Amino acid sequence: MISKRGRDKGRPFVIIRADEYFLYLADGDLRKLTKPKKKKFMHVQNTEFVSSEISGMLAVGSLRDTVLRKVLLRFGKNGEV
Repeated sequence: MISKRGRDKGRPFVIIRADEYFLYLADGDLRKLTKPKKKKFMHVQNTEFVSSEISGMLAVGSLRDTVLRKVLLRFGKNGEV
């Protein structure tokens, strides 16, 4: 997901969890997994990028901020942002 509004506009994030009204996003840098950013659906742009590495770790509960940063860095270098 890419933020479309706010001070973090243009930054890539990973969805940590979601509820009926909000997405909870983290990037491992400014927004850690322990304190994700709460954003409305309309304030983010879907990139349809799914990392199997992050999905698996998130499901097991072993995801760390360092892994999240590395994956998002690769995502940005591939020119997909």
